[in-house]
Amino acid sequence: MTSENRLSAFVKLGVCLNEQLCSKHTEFTDVLARANQENPWFTDDNIRFALSGIVDDLNEKNLNGWVSHYAPAMPKTIAVVMAGNLPLVGFRDFLAVLISGHKILCKLSSKDSVLFHYLAKKLIQIEPKFTEQICFESSVIKGFDAVIATGGHHTVQHFYDYFSKYPHIIRGHRNSCAILDNTENTDELQGLFEDMFRYFGLGCRNVTKLFVPEHYDFQKLIAATQRATSLQQCLQQHHLYQSNFQYQQVVSALNNRKTIDAGVFALIENSSLTPPISIVHYEYYSDLVNVQKILETQKNQIQCIVSHIDTPFGKAQKPTLFDYADGVDTMKFLGK
Repeated sequence: MTSENRLSAFVKLGVCLNEQLCSKHTEFTDVLARANQENPWFTDDNIRFALSGIVDDLNEKNLNGWVSHYAPAMPKTIAVVMAGNLPLVGFRDFLAVLISGHKILCKLSSKDSVLFHYLAKKLIQIEPKFTEQICFESSVIKGFDAVIATGGHHTVQHFYDYFSKYPHIIRGHRNSCAILDNTENTDELQGLFEDMFRYFGLGCRNVTKLFVPEHYDFQKLIAATQRATSLQQCLQQHHLYQSNFQYQQVVSALNNRKTIDAGVFALIENSSLTPPISIVHYEYYSDLVNVQKILETQKNQIQCIVSHIDTPFGKAQKPTLFDYADGVDTMKFLGK
């Protein structure tokens, strides 16, 4: 395939997915149901949100503008070990490897296989030559030239031990934070709610820590989140999320831990970037310079920062093609 063939196929895939999102096609609704059975955190709404982001990626203008920044690569076999915390969280790697002309040897998460098999099937229907470029491996992966591996804290060291002799990108878990300055309007605060709890807060781009001015009044934030009825209902009706939330409420009560009840989540003053599910940590500041110093020391733990001068409120879960995970340019790596 030429680069034009590959790009055209992905543009057509975007059109196909958009049509699926706008229809009530039985095959598509069956895929959504099976994906939810495979991973109960993958709700219909969150899968559709993830797919709509992929449709935006595969817009012809966006895709052309992205690919044009990189020189052609010599075809290789790239192993990609994917996480399964969010629906299709590894799609950007899948796209980057294939559109660069490489063959992908894909090790899917057992929590997110249904959706990838569906997308690969659609892509091959559009361009049958991709049949030879896509391989899903269910056991030990071998016979590859380079690797991209993403996992949690417990798997990262294993990845380094296993893949150290190959050219690699290895990603662990990160968190995101937000800096508030008390000038945020209701729309921005509702956007922040989305940044915090889209995908139930399970992703690296979910805001888990707030930096707020001294004496900050959280009632304005809480009032704004309570007007976001769709996300409120999602959190209220999901049994796994609610089980986590109720457990954290009990833990807080037993430990006499001061919490701010926000209805469907709780706020706790804590310097850590990694709270449990349903909890958002916050830290007061008197000087933004000190916040910058803190963020500099934690930069290897942070995926993105939401603020008036960084990622806009409400956009943390809508990265562009140039917003590479961990700040590592995947396309540049694949071109080497």
